[in-house]
Parts: sequence; C-alpha cells; structure tokens
Amino acid sequence: MLQTQFFLPPYPQGAAQTPLPTIPITVVPYRRLRHYLVGAPEDAQQAIDRLHLLGYLDRISWSHAIAIPTNGLIIRPDVGDVLRYSQRDRPVT
Repeated sequence: MLQTQFFLPPYPQGAAQTPLPTIPITVVPYRRLRHYLVGAPEDAQQAIDRLHLLGYLDRISWSHAIAIPTNGLIIRPDVGDVLRYSQRDRPVT
C-alpha cells in the first residue's frame, strides 16, 4: 500500500490561485559575421587590441593563434555567404 504524507497543508478548497504571468518568447534572428586576421602575430594581436579598445570585439572572443599550413586555408561558407577582404599595408619598423 502506498501512503503519502503532506508536510505543508494543501491549498484550501475554493482559494483563489494567482495565475502565473505568461512571458512571450521571441526568437531574435541573427546573421553570423566572421572576422579573420591573417598576418604577423604581433600585427594580428595589435588589431585585436584596437578592436577591443573600440568596443567592437572583446579580446576573449578571438581564438588562439593558429599556424597556417604552407598549402593555405580552406574557408567553408554558409549558404549565401560572401567574402570581403580588406588589406592594409603597415610600415615595417
């Protein structure tokens, strides 16, 4: 035989229970924008630092430096993605 014990009294019959408010859940669509930095390690770090100081990207959001193989890189886009590349020449000091 199964017995249950109540430690708290149950709601009295006829007592008004307050309904919980319904909170609508909205899904915000977003589009991913990937940033790639290719260059000397110190130049890549300086670019990361500048983007952080501008409040655009946090330093923590970047991966660790990845060595580029001699045969290059393959970038796998999502459907409909395009590639924009900007190059800025920096003086060698």
